[in-house]
Amino acid sequence: MNISTFDYLLLFRKLDFMKNLLLTKIRIKRFAFLFFALFLSTTSVVADEGMWLISLISNNINKMNELGFKLTAEDIYSINHSSIKDAAVQLDDGSCSAEIISPKGLVLTNHHCAVSDVQNLSSIENNYLRDGFWAKMQTDELPVPGKTALILLKAEDVTERIFAQVGAYQNSADFFNRIEITTKQLKLETEMANKNIYARVVPMFNYNSFYLFVYNRYTDVRLVGVPPATIGNFGGDLDNWHWPRHTGDFTLYRIYTNAEGSPADYNSKNIPLKPKHHYPVSLKGIAEGDFAMVVGYPGQTFRYSSSEQAQQSRDLVAPWVDKYWGEYIQTIKEGMKSDPLAKIQYTNSHDGLVNIWQKEVWQAQSMKTFNVVEYLKGREDSLVAWAMADSVNRATYINGLPTIRQYYKKAQENNWDQLLRTITSLTNWPIEVNRYFYEVFDLFTLISTENPSKRKIKREAKRLAKNVDEIYKNYHADIDMRLYATALKSLIRYIPKDINDPILQSILKIENQEQVIPLLTKHFYEKSFFTSPQALKQFLKKPTLESLSNDPLFMLNISYELIHKQFLDSLSQIGPDYKYAMHTFTKGLLQMNSEKLNYPDANSTLRVSYGTVMGYKPSDAVSYRPFTYIDGIIEKNSTHEEVYAIPEKIRVLWNDRNYGEYADSTGSIPVSFITNNDITNGNSGSPVLNANGHLVGVAFDGNYEAMACDFAYDPSMQRTIICDIRYVLFVIDKCAEAKHLINEMTIVR
Repeated sequence: MNISTFDYLLLFRKLDFMKNLLLTKIRIKRFAFLFFALFLSTTSVVADEGMWLISLISNNINKMNELGFKLTAEDIYSINHSSIKDAAVQLDDGSCSAEIISPKGLVLTNHHCAVSDVQNLSSIENNYLRDGFWAKMQTDELPVPGKTALILLKAEDVTERIFAQVGAYQNSADFFNRIEITTKQLKLETEMANKNIYARVVPMFNYNSFYLFVYNRYTDVRLVGVPPATIGNFGGDLDNWHWPRHTGDFTLYRIYTNAEGSPADYNSKNIPLKPKHHYPVSLKGIAEGDFAMVVGYPGQTFRYSSSEQAQQSRDLVAPWVDKYWGEYIQTIKEGMKSDPLAKIQYTNSHDGLVNIWQKEVWQAQSMKTFNVVEYLKGREDSLVAWAMADSVNRATYINGLPTIRQYYKKAQENNWDQLLRTITSLTNWPIEVNRYFYEVFDLFTLISTENPSKRKIKREAKRLAKNVDEIYKNYHADIDMRLYATALKSLIRYIPKDINDPILQSILKIENQEQVIPLLTKHFYEKSFFTSPQALKQFLKKPTLESLSNDPLFMLNISYELIHKQFLDSLSQIGPDYKYAMHTFTKGLLQMNSEKLNYPDANSTLRVSYGTVMGYKPSDAVSYRPFTYIDGIIEKNSTHEEVYAIPEKIRVLWNDRNYGEYADSTGSIPVSFITNNDITNGNSGSPVLNANGHLVGVAFDGNYEAMACDFAYDPSMQRTIICDIRYVLFVIDKCAEAKHLINEMTIVR
């Protein structure tokens, strides 16, 4: 490709379109995946399966007591007195789980849940990712801008109220529109009744029931302590999703309130939260066969997906993730090796990409091993047979099956999932340059009006110019450019051939695209105002619409948003019918299994999972015990892999057997243990409680052999990997020398 072709691509103007876009006030929105249907699990319930709604845990209490639980349902969930629910925390409105472990609002979660915060607070001079951080007193604790913590006040079944207000509807689109209006109204009414609360109305069982969740939402959350990566991320990629584990995957925050104890934004005068309940911390430990309970906010499962959805995930999504996210990861790894600053800037992106890449790929393998798609097809056949046995009353439950199949047929034919994952890479994450387009959106709006105000434009440009260096704090142009080139190759491969965009059409016509696109991307980055703080500052000196219309990356971003909008328009034609088909399909599964106790799929609401401590046998002649010890850290360290590096202090403490009161009956420090609890993404950081409701660990991972768990639970194979609380305390006390933090906990000896 020669330079004249580059120039042709840059000469294209979309000035009129840009004006129309803004005059009609269409805001550019960040893309979120649309495959969001909720499904139901109604399989035969075994003792350990299920992520149960905490407000309905009384239905399970007899089974829990049989397994050894010594408390009551009222001890778990109560709106009249303090209970276990009051110490369970959801971070960032839905990223990870956490728990309150002191009467002063001290919060424990995973190290990997805190990486983005620690990264943003780090610098070359104060590299908290590498070295760790421990506040010696509360005034040293670091505010985390944008951090939130939700604590549930109550959960209420509002199904009858929702459907009563929805009333009669004309079609599937009308059905979901009425539900949306009704749930928004209920949320608004609930929040207006008390200014300090936050409400969500959440559909369950694929819109067959609805629950209102009411929270306190805290916005002053501060970093208290984080171990160095050599502890908090020990084992790195090599150990991720694997057992045995030896990772000290924990971090400490603290929640603050105003003087009256109500949620408040950061203020130096705020005081630590005085919680209704905090978990006592057990030094007694837990043994094989003991009861274990996980309380947390699992993100999303698909236990009652259609077989078509499972097949799409296995055969189309996983290969795309393997190829393109694999390239993202390799690009970031290379950049992090060559630049110490890049290692700080990209730790969170790297870890997030690796985590999901491994899960998607291993999930597909696990689905093949356990014949998940075939199992789901068999379940659909059973539903059809059950419905046809009384077709007059039950036919409605299976009438939507053709709609479901047609939906996924179109998804496959049009590469929906691959295309949308590509668009989200280009407009959201992991590519960073897109963020800067949104930073100047208000300025873009001002200069695009019919009668632009020079005074307002100058004021907004001046405001942005002051913040440019901070905006670009974590930006690395070379890595970002290479990520962009990978995503652009994916887009060109999966984009509809009739797309009406001259720039992309020109690229589609290029021969040897795989070789040319990196060169094209490099040229775009050289010509864009958004690929360096210096270039953006230059633009802000004289911001004009003409300049933006000549910026290749800015114009391409608008093209991506248009493609996304076109997809949404297409989906709106069939999406409601698909969702309604899943609604009736799920209702049929509920009716077919009405004699069983059913739990809704995970959807970032507070759940309880119960089980026991136990090992497993992943393959012939291989058997795993349920505990690991500090000795294993020393053994792995001898392999000389970078991810198995350890602080010298750990070695000295181990060599001297200086374990304090944290050793178990074997005389060593337990690091991790496994249970057969049923968890998924979002449970990271969840408290693991013993039969008395005392904290014995913090959940942080699952095992790759059971990666099909989002679609189907296998009691013989699925395990929850948990950081033993005694190792957490050992690190805080002996390594960090932060005994003052342990002193504020309630320790059960």
